[in-house]
Amino acid sequence: MDAFLKIFLAGLLFFITFAFAGTEPWAFSILQASIVLGLLALVFSRRALLITPPMKPVLFTLGFLILLALIQCCFPQTLLEKPTWHPVTLMRLFTLEHVCLFATYMALFLWVPQLLQSSRSLRLFAMLIALCGLAVALCALCFPDGEYIRLLAGRRGGIGPFLNRNHAGAFMGMSAILTLGYLSVSFLDGSRFAANGRKSQFYLRQGFFILVFIGLCAGVIYTRSRGGMLALFSGIFCYAFLCAGFIARQPKNRLKWLAVVTAVLLIFSGWVFTHTKEINIFARRATGASEETRKMLYRAALDILQERPVWGIGLGAMPVVISPYMERQLNQYVDRLHSDWLEILLGTGYVGFVPVLAGMLWFIWLVLRRIAKLETKKKFLFASLLSALLVMALGCTVDFDFFIPAVAFLFFLILGMVCSPSYHKGHIHNIYCSWQLRLVLLVLCLAICWLPLQKTIAWRLRQFGRGFKAESQLQAYQQALSHYPSPRYALYLGTAYLNHSVYTEDASQKEQWRRQAHALAEQYLQKYPKEKELSRLYLRSRPLE
Repeated sequence: MDAFLKIFLAGLLFFITFAFAGTEPWAFSILQASIVLGLLALVFSRRALLITPPMKPVLFTLGFLILLALIQCCFPQTLLEKPTWHPVTLMRLFTLEHVCLFATYMALFLWVPQLLQSSRSLRLFAMLIALCGLAVALCALCFPDGEYIRLLAGRRGGIGPFLNRNHAGAFMGMSAILTLGYLSVSFLDGSRFAANGRKSQFYLRQGFFILVFIGLCAGVIYTRSRGGMLALFSGIFCYAFLCAGFIARQPKNRLKWLAVVTAVLLIFSGWVFTHTKEINIFARRATGASEETRKMLYRAALDILQERPVWGIGLGAMPVVISPYMERQLNQYVDRLHSDWLEILLGTGYVGFVPVLAGMLWFIWLVLRRIAKLETKKKFLFASLLSALLVMALGCTVDFDFFIPAVAFLFFLILGMVCSPSYHKGHIHNIYCSWQLRLVLLVLCLAICWLPLQKTIAWRLRQFGRGFKAESQLQAYQQALSHYPSPRYALYLGTAYLNHSVYTEDASQKEQWRRQAHALAEQYLQKYPKEKELSRLYLRSRPLE
């Protein structure tokens, strides 16, 4: 069973990476169902689940976010109501969607350490991630302008299999750091290969993965993502610091290597600061529009946070709240804040964010204590895993990688590898899987799949409904809204009503469709006041006098 689940997990890694970065609802539904099935197969085939010390803060943090989001969903409010002393959400649907997202990540995180319990399996998975990153880099090289996505999904833009170059940079950056760790561990096998008379095989393998590492670094640079490049080089320096600080045995050698790494870091930082203009030109960001848009979103988020500082606005509620607080309106719908940490703070408030921050610091303290006690061979891969997590953490400060399943999937896979029993022998706890616990897990897993499935059905109805004739299109949009009652799907239906009223010649039918659009906009504006697109629809669809 374990061998099958490992192969299954490997297939999922490649699937979700090339399924449009998991941004399409159907791709996430397949990913979620697969992870849930894998976890259930593991639980029903074993009597106990292994829990290592670093797993505790991760499970605590995800569990807290899920619990807080569920409490927020019990007390929905509108933007016009005053903040209360208890947690609320201004968008129950999106908050419930985040519950499903966090629960899926938790299921994946629980799954990985149960399977990757030996050094050999960890190394094989690191090699697999390196190959997956190489495949992404080759795809980005072959389809630099999103032709891959346009071919399969009919959408324009992106790079390779990613809709956003920043997400591609984060994925390849984490893959590059893991490749570097795998190279370091494999280098220590040189004497074993020499003893067996397989020196040429050793050199070929090392040469191949050196090229993979160089190719992934070049791939990150090729994306022209400044956040991706900064995160990658920060990850490389973090890996160098960890190796210099924890692998060198003699204090004199340790200080010497730390001084060398610090000097190189200072030189590199100085070069970056003195060539900011050239880097911006290379990244095609010379106008500064990207920075200004992000700063505007951050200022708007901080203004909202000033009004609701204690418990925030509810996880995921940002898209229906932020519009009135922006200094200028954007052409596209604001789905994310472009800073995961700030978005989580906005969704949970200062009181809710403190446990999340405590969980992160707890995890960092545990893993840094652990790396000092590992044997030398294990330290290299462990240090690369920690450095890859840093790549993601830095990327999340200026982007929304945590909410893109393809990138977050790799992040939680690496997080699970860090928590492998191979690194924490003698500190492992077992949770006995009674039939009651298995039944509860089964019910919970089925429950978290319900909303993403409804979103997938709604997305499918809307996508295919665009090509239907008037009556069939309206019917498809109505069904989509019944499955996933979000403001955007209400806008799709209301706009369809209004468009059909323009092109019909029957006066009574024209007026009926306008009234339906007006009533729909009014209904959703009561739940989500100040939603700009619904407000425009409401004004445009006023009955003709």
